[in-house]
Amino acid sequence: MRFRGLLLSAVVAVPAGHAVFGGWAVVTVENPPERLTVGVPYTLEYSVRQHGKELLSGLDGRIEARAGGQVVRADARPLSAGKYSAVLTVPGAGSWTITVNSGFGKSMTVMKPIAAAAAGAPIVAMSESERGEHLFNAKGCATCHVEMKVIPVDVRSAKYDEKFVKQLLADPSAMPKRHKAGVDMPNLNLKPGEIAALAAYLSGPNSTGTR
Repeated sequence: MRFRGLLLSAVVAVPAGHAVFGGWAVVTVENPPERLTVGVPYTLEYSVRQHGKELLSGLDGRIEARAGGQVVRADARPLSAGKYSAVLTVPGAGSWTITVNSGFGKSMTVMKPIAAAAAGAPIVAMSESERGEHLFNAKGCATCHVEMKVIPVDVRSAKYDEKFVKQLLADPSAMPKRHKAGVDMPNLNLKPGEIAALAAYLSGPNSTGTR
């Protein structure tokens, strides 16, 4: 089916030229927060993959959070091969944008703004599709599928079959390959809830068409 072909090319194909000459990496936030509490430390963990595939160790990364004129920064420390963590504490309420700078060139992931409030303040939960959009940025999906512009179709602007997306995200290597060169999509070991949210986002009302 046509939507499968487009999605496969979108999620697994990166032109060989980028892989050889790009010097880029994908930052994947392992535990992206959906909200923050003012004054409470949050340990954010992330991984860095060169060309979206090989885990990179020995990097001096940093996390930065901004809300209006407020800026908070935290240096990352290594956890294991290609994985890092940093402790972030926001000082005030507001909408905070978190950027994870990998330390590998200009490679970074910018998360969607996250609300921070005082302890005990009312919380508005994200919908499944909103959480999927949040994860699409935090997991680094946007790096290959939007920012690198390696495909003619922006995966956010097309509607995909939810069941197929779930199968693909659960085990990319099990899906048939539709390209001859490039870098295959890695298995990010997404949790079932994360897969469900991403599938809801890519198959939901955010889309403008059907593939």
